[in-house]
Amino acid sequence: MLFQKKSVRCVVLLFVWVLIYLGNISTPAFFDDADSVHAEAVREMVESGDWVTLKINNGIRYLEKAPLIYWLSALTVKMFGLSQWAIRLPVALFALFLTLLVFSFGNRFLGEKAGFYSALVFVACLGPYAFTRMYLPDVILSFFLALCFYLYLQILYEPDSGRRIGPLDVRCILFYVSAALAVLTKGLVGIVFAGAVICAHILLTGQWKVIRRLQILPGILVFLAVAAPWHLAAGFSNKGFFWFYFVNEHFLRYLGLRHPKDYDTVPRLLFWALHLVWVFPWTGFAWGISRIFPRSLKPESKADQTNLFLVCWILVILVFFSFSTTQEYYTFPTLAAFALLLGQVVARMDSPEGALDQRRAAIGSGVIAGIGCLAGAGLFALAWLGSHSVDAADLSGTLTFNPDQYALAYGHLHDLTPETFAYLSDLVYKTALLFFLGPLLAFAAGLWRRWNLSAMILALTMVGLAHSYNAGMVAFEPVLSSKGLAKVIEYHYKPGDRVVINGIYEKGSTINFYTGIQVSLLNGHHGNLWYGSFFPDAPDIFLDDASFVRMWNSRPRIFLFSEEAPLKRFLSENPGFRYTELAAEGGKKVLINW
Repeated sequence: MLFQKKSVRCVVLLFVWVLIYLGNISTPAFFDDADSVHAEAVREMVESGDWVTLKINNGIRYLEKAPLIYWLSALTVKMFGLSQWAIRLPVALFALFLTLLVFSFGNRFLGEKAGFYSALVFVACLGPYAFTRMYLPDVILSFFLALCFYLYLQILYEPDSGRRIGPLDVRCILFYVSAALAVLTKGLVGIVFAGAVICAHILLTGQWKVIRRLQILPGILVFLAVAAPWHLAAGFSNKGFFWFYFVNEHFLRYLGLRHPKDYDTVPRLLFWALHLVWVFPWTGFAWGISRIFPRSLKPESKADQTNLFLVCWILVILVFFSFSTTQEYYTFPTLAAFALLLGQVVARMDSPEGALDQRRAAIGSGVIAGIGCLAGAGLFALAWLGSHSVDAADLSGTLTFNPDQYALAYGHLHDLTPETFAYLSDLVYKTALLFFLGPLLAFAAGLWRRWNLSAMILALTMVGLAHSYNAGMVAFEPVLSSKGLAKVIEYHYKPGDRVVINGIYEKGSTINFYTGIQVSLLNGHHGNLWYGSFFPDAPDIFLDDASFVRMWNSRPRIFLFSEEAPLKRFLSENPGFRYTELAAEGGKKVLINW
């Protein structure tokens, strides 16, 4: 093996993580919608000192989210000052923590070589990186769930090796603390996933003896001691919190009945099939999972026992979401398990016992190379086709707009046209070259039976693709973020001025974050501000056409921020409306009445 020492392997994993995650932590700007809404909650937590009740838009209660990610980012902001990278730092760190946990998990239950390759697969595949480009808590949830499962398998298979505090097994204490932190990260799914996966494993294998070892009664007390205080404090501080948070945001959201509805769902087959995308560039090794799949519900070897658990881990979470509303990133908690399975396949190729499978591995590596060539050729073709018709003044002019798709995390992909690829041709050609060369070089190394080198080439290919991915997001900043327009407003703003968003808060939430100015909403009394607006301390910021036009024609200076489509509707319904255009960018405008 190329890297024999454990310390060297850790350094390699750290190096790859630094290149992929820290190298891109400062950019792009926060995007409108969830990205900047969550960042705003961090900003206001630091400024207000209120660590119990989340608030957005300068004081409006935001009660739908668990607090841990905001606490962590608030701490880093306090340490390093308010910046994009300081807010994102905990997400990047937990990507590292989860990589090292996968490494330790694999080392303990699957072998040192499988542990290294599993961690390499996780840190250098598309899904974890893509889902941490948005400021979301799923990587933190996934870490605590994976830690729960790691501790569970230790308790199950190593019953006498744990340290004790009196009668309590330290691993059990950590198990319940981790489950509680998962709940504080993303609500009840933290305990639902941990409990459901373990229960399914016990039912399948008949390992009833582990229930006693889990020390459930004292564990419940530990769990409540960690998870309950914030929930109680939030409930006592905010009337109606328990119904809104537990019923509306958990049960009704799962059933697709949550109010207000601001979400969509990925088609079920696509939701499952996308895993082949999320584990790219390791997709071609998925065939090998069947080779390590346990042939019995009560296998004898530790590796087979662990693999059976990994399959339970994946299936329980996917089946759970198959009956619910789904976003693409909901699959995140399964990716560590997929990495542990794929890491074994790669390790098997890089070992004498895998000699008989190396032909299949070469075929799989060839499939990856073929996918890379097709992707590269497709990018070249799109840029070439678009170059014959692109005449847009800016990037937004090359896009179509499909607002019915934007409730999905990657709904804006439907907006892309060949002209978009032509407009970004330099980046597109560099990315296409990466798709061509990386997988082909890995395939060549595999043909020479240098599977360790092949794996490292794939990891470095992902480093390049990550930087291309990030460069693309930076290019789309004017479309997906309103930071540029926020800076224009901030430059001209004077005390007493009003800033109004035409539509819901999320459509221009970066205006609030980057200026620190409270925004009013024209015909936008729903979305993230809906529930908080009913509290007595909520400001009167909701306007209809009539009240807005009256205010516009009175003395206060007003900045109106709007996307083009709702602005056209407003102007058609108010034909006498007079305004001056202050700035425009990315299909959005700022109008003024002075």
